[in-house]
Amino acid sequence: MSELRTLLADTTAKVLGDAKDASLEASWKKIMEAGLPAVLLEDGFGGNWEDALVVVKACGYHATPAPLPEAILATHVFGDLPDGMVTVCANTTGKLDGARFTGELRGVPWGREASHVVAVLDGKALLLSRADARIEEHHNPASEPRDTLRFENAKAEMAAGNIDMLAALALLRTGQMAGALDHALELSVGYSRERQQFGRPLAQFQAIQQQLAVLAEETAAAGMAAAAAFRAMDRGDAGFEIAAAKLRANRAARTSTGIAHQVHGAMGFTAEYALHHLTRRLWAWQTEAGNERFWGEKLGTQVATRGPTAFWTELVARSEA
Repeated sequence: MSELRTLLADTTAKVLGDAKDASLEASWKKIMEAGLPAVLLEDGFGGNWEDALVVVKACGYHATPAPLPEAILATHVFGDLPDGMVTVCANTTGKLDGARFTGELRGVPWGREASHVVAVLDGKALLLSRADARIEEHHNPASEPRDTLRFENAKAEMAAGNIDMLAALALLRTGQMAGALDHALELSVGYSRERQQFGRPLAQFQAIQQQLAVLAEETAAAGMAAAAAFRAMDRGDAGFEIAAAKLRANRAARTSTGIAHQVHGAMGFTAEYALHHLTRRLWAWQTEAGNERFWGEKLGTQVATRGPTAFWTELVARSEA
């Protein structure tokens, strides 16, 4: 890791760690002061997608209750944005009449709290003010806001929006899942060393060791898949890697959450303990921006299209790029 990326990681960890128990308003102020949403902007941190992964993974690790990954994506898609909390939407329906938008945004992360939302419709990136929307509040299983915003002839600022917003959001969730799995593994290993059963630590029981080995394997697989997908974004063609990474992260989350709770027993569900804040997000993020079936079909279609002759050669070439 470069010196600059190490500094970014340290800063992000401190800001998100300090903001964990603060109000959303206070934590967002710290996030903005650190310039974290501008990690991809030339006049911000000036980083690439691998730098963005550092921040996105930290959001998953700390179970950050704020739309920082979405703000990073919004600034990437739209560039300079108004002051305030900006989020994104990957499920947009409606129509444009000049610079006016009538339609619906579904599943908007922190929609009720954001000042603006960036969405993509008909190849255009739209910047919409939350103040112009009627809001229907919803939550995912982790109690994170996932709201529906309805607009009627609302003013929309527009820019070129040549991005698959669903795939980009899946990329973010993959990075967050990798970070949450890192923390769940860390907690599970630590707890198994501290908790005693029949006069010895849980970590000394072979069955627990085997379970922790599987958890470590799944965590590593999800982390490597996320790293490959974020690295591919810097090449500009990451569709294959995003599909593979989201599919792999979803499977890792399903396996790993069960193991983590088995190792912890009842402790993992207590309100004061950190584990359930991670596992509930992992359960929720599995179905957001495409579940296993969705990305499995996407991946299968791409493989079938390439054909058996070209697939392996192209796969090796992509991994070496």
